Amino acid sequence: MASELKPAATDAVVLCGGKGSRLGGLTKDTPKPLLPIGEHPFLLHLLCRMRREGFGRFLLTTHYLAEKFQGFLSKYAELLGDTIQVSEQEPLGTGGALKNAALYVQSSTFVAMNGDSYISQPLMPVLDFHARMGNYFTMVAVRAEKVSGGTTNKGALSIGAQDKIVGFAPGGRAHGWINAGIYVLDRVMVLSWPSGPYSLESNLMSLLGPGEGYIFRSEGRLVDIGTPECYAMANQDPGLFDLKNPS
Repeated sequence: MASELKPAATDAVVLCGGKGSRLGGLTKDTPKPLLPIGEHPFLLHLLCRMRREGFGRFLLTTHYLAEKFQGFLSKYAELLGDTIQVSEQEPLGTGGALKNAALYVQSSTFVAMNGDSYISQPLMPVLDFHARMGNYFTMVAVRAEKVSGGTTNKGALSIGAQDKIVGFAPGGRAHGWINAGIYVLDRVMVLSWPSGPYSLESNLMSLLGPGEGYIFRSEGRLVDIGTPECYAMANQDPGLFDLKNPS
């Protein structure tokens, strides 16, 4: 386990393969992460924010309307830098997508996040916590009241001593601390996970060995665009994104 982690030497995997069916017609021709927030795709805001934090290499896992991401990468190549697309022949779910993406990750530890959510939490403190604790898996958690759009389907966390993950029940309305959809992971550990389609959230406790999972408690605010209400809320919040100049 690395004693120190730097964003520039840490790959970031962004999960973009979902169909976004809860958004109805909004995602008929546009993948959820590419829906516009202001004048620019949501994903551009997310990646440019991470570049400002020092991250330099990104992997986008895609399946639904994967060709749209090719156009996105071409259009914003100068802003995005070293960004590659990892396309899935079948939808792999969050767990299967991470295992597949790990084959292309170059750093021994990497960050992973959902491509449809944004948290006002700098990631350098998360990397510091992960390295200091010698973790194999760190999940960022936020307070339920800091989630814009409600906590339905976010999953309920059970947290033990020293912020160890002792249980996670996906689905339903969560209370207390909830999964923010941002993780720091050991690449070798993820490569040991099974291949094929499955959910990280539904299988988390079976994927982690004893003492491998920890929580980073964030006081940040979480916004996702997974429902029409949340998407509208993100567009109405000019303080969340730098809409005029995402770079």
